[in-house]
Amino acid sequence: MAFDAAVPGPVISAEERRPKDDADDIDFARIWRVIRGAKYLILIVTVVCTGIALAIALKTTPIFRAETVITTVRSGDLAGQSGGQLGGLANIASLAGVSLDSGSAADREAKAVLQSRSLVEEFIGKNDLIKVLIPDAGKPASMWLAVKDFKEGVMTIREDKRTGLVTIDVDWEDPAIAAKWANGFVALANERLRTRAIDEATRNIAFLNAQIPQTSVVEVQRAIYNLIESETKTLMLANVRVEFAFTVIDPAVPPEHKYRPRRSLYVLFGLFLGLAIGVLAAYVRSARAGAAG
Repeated sequence: MAFDAAVPGPVISAEERRPKDDADDIDFARIWRVIRGAKYLILIVTVVCTGIALAIALKTTPIFRAETVITTVRSGDLAGQSGGQLGGLANIASLAGVSLDSGSAADREAKAVLQSRSLVEEFIGKNDLIKVLIPDAGKPASMWLAVKDFKEGVMTIREDKRTGLVTIDVDWEDPAIAAKWANGFVALANERLRTRAIDEATRNIAFLNAQIPQTSVVEVQRAIYNLIESETKTLMLANVRVEFAFTVIDPAVPPEHKYRPRRSLYVLFGLFLGLAIGVLAAYVRSARAGAAG
């Protein structure tokens, strides 16, 4: 039985038989040749981009950051002092507004006040900062926008969960003003919480005093007197302690070094951007020249 002659397969060129690694090397070699051929173009673009970035960095207004480190004041636990004698007076204490919770509840309340919008609004109002925060005449200067700008662009509150320390950062153009605002904000928070504690303790004492004639049970009267004693201590501390809710561990001082902008980062960004644009422009020019040829 006869067989036909073998049919030759497709012809594979020497270029197609080269390993892919060789092809990759050729591409990289071409790119390198393009870069060498357009080195002056790449250099000019890089210098221009770096110069623009440096000009922006020099023109940007320097911002300074002042930091105040505080911690909450640990108060005695009313429940621990008189909880064993309260018995059925939990409802009475609740009506009076007397907290039978641990000191952690007071800490949470103090931190909530520190981060509240109303405190920022009061701070801006007392220091007349609306025009300072919104100097642009084309933008309506309202309290709402001033509070928004202050909370988002001026003040930052950070809490270390491990140590319990709270850091208040204030970023502003003037380092002395930044330090003044950071310390003043903590002082205002303490004043608000101190005033609230005085008002609440005064009302609680009046309420508890009114309950004493309404009961003849000695144990109940004794528990009420214990509550009055606790509220009197709170009232006394609120009247004499300036740092009622927050103790300043490290007050803010005017910083000597700016926080931003970091000009070196601007320059590095401009340098790498210029290199990328220059290489891209050189490759495009080479591709167009090859297509035209």
